[in-house]
Amino acid sequence: MKIIASAILITGLLCGPSFLWAADWPQWRGPSRSGVVLDCPKLLDRIPEGGLKELWESEEIPTNEEGGFGSPVAADGRVYMALVWHRDEPSSSRQISELVVRQLGHQSTNALGAQLVAKMEQVRESIPPTLRGAKLEEFAKQWIAENFDAKQKQLYSGFVTNRFKKGRFALPLDVLEALNKNAETVFADEAAMLRWLEEKGWPQAVRDEIVAAVPPTKRVAEDVVVCMELATGKTLWKTSLPGAPRGRSASSTPCVAEGRVVALGSTRLWSVDAVSGAVLWETPISHRRGLGTSPLSVEGVVVVNADALTGYDARDGREIWKQEKAGGGSSSPITWKTGGRKLVICNGRSALDAVDLRTGELVWSAPGGGDSTPGVEGDILAAQARKGELGLVVYKLDASGATQLWNYPMDAVRTQSSPVVDKGTVYLMDDNVHYAFEVKSGSQRWRETAQSTIASPVLADGKLLVMANNGNTLVLLKASGEGREELGRATVRAQWVPSPCLVGERLVLRMKDKLKCWSLAP
Repeated sequence: MKIIASAILITGLLCGPSFLWAADWPQWRGPSRSGVVLDCPKLLDRIPEGGLKELWESEEIPTNEEGGFGSPVAADGRVYMALVWHRDEPSSSRQISELVVRQLGHQSTNALGAQLVAKMEQVRESIPPTLRGAKLEEFAKQWIAENFDAKQKQLYSGFVTNRFKKGRFALPLDVLEALNKNAETVFADEAAMLRWLEEKGWPQAVRDEIVAAVPPTKRVAEDVVVCMELATGKTLWKTSLPGAPRGRSASSTPCVAEGRVVALGSTRLWSVDAVSGAVLWETPISHRRGLGTSPLSVEGVVVVNADALTGYDARDGREIWKQEKAGGGSSSPITWKTGGRKLVICNGRSALDAVDLRTGELVWSAPGGGDSTPGVEGDILAAQARKGELGLVVYKLDASGATQLWNYPMDAVRTQSSPVVDKGTVYLMDDNVHYAFEVKSGSQRWRETAQSTIASPVLADGKLLVMANNGNTLVLLKASGEGREELGRATVRAQWVPSPCLVGERLVLRMKDKLKCWSLAP
């Protein structure tokens, strides 16, 4: 498929400002924003039986609902972490928040259809109290196998099993849906919340369960940037501004360029001095949920993929352009060097879009769309699409735009991990499967089931670093199209969503409540 564009000549990936140290990891997916370290020192050939040497751990830095899942970055001997830092304060007000609603068991059932949902609920209500434990697990497994298609099994197996386990005590789905629609409502006090629940006419047992789940606190948050010393993990400074609670959806990774750290907070795009932490500027960004996309700073322009792809002046945060036809979702933009211009390419909400860095003009669009950031090498671009019929798609970029070389359909639950393109091979580690494909033909070189999902891999010194087993394990693979060869595993107990930060021979990972650093030196 040929996507028509202006007459441009793609000459390769823009690898960032020339002053960056080779050992820096200054932005999402590293110095080239591709997950590939082009100039890497020698790393260990295999992970030793005793595991990796731990160098340091940081002070408290929360994750998940308290701090999101952004990844660390590093530049000039410092490590940076940007997050929306949540905490609970005693309060007389009450809120049946999105987190509370999830804990009560809410999940959208739109993909099941009303008839199947009604059948599921009828079965749940008829489960006898004597059916429990392993027998109940087997019953749920059998019912799911008989009634769900492959996609429904992927999305709803855990949800249905949990409802079957609760039996007649599970909250009705219409109650959960009503709570979800009112998750933003703040009640003045508990009495006001009780009155609202009573007006709904729900049974007392239902109201009691809801009241017990709502804490006597309110969530508050700050937008925070923390700077640590790369050698020791010692906190050098921490800068914060008042923010708004966004939960784990606020999972952006900052970038460092021209002496500035640029970060997406809860309600703002902001910049601080990389050495002192002094706030340089902030620009309001309105978004109901937190943003998982990561800002890009190149040649004085900061590009953000929010509801629309937008360019800002890196000096003062002033909006330069906005392209409403591009962007959306959680993918992060990348840049390309062209004959006479720079392109920003982003896997948007429903397409893969390229815009002019200076003007925001939409140059071309190609089939794509999703939360995965494209992987690039030379004139080859690989992107993972949310649409299963497209799946992994590979394009060749030239003067006329983007020509699709091939695609590999995937009916996946997870499609957030970013592909890596290196020396004629495309690697993808997502949805608990590892793949390697030949770039030109799309032929599958190898495929193996392996527990890894959202975190994007890193390729350095001919090796792939992959987070597996819900972040508990770091797997070292040989970067080869000949076959999947493991070079060892190390227990690290990191979070499962943030991606590795490789700074020379040092590996920095985000844990549940801190950062940790290990040595990968031979």
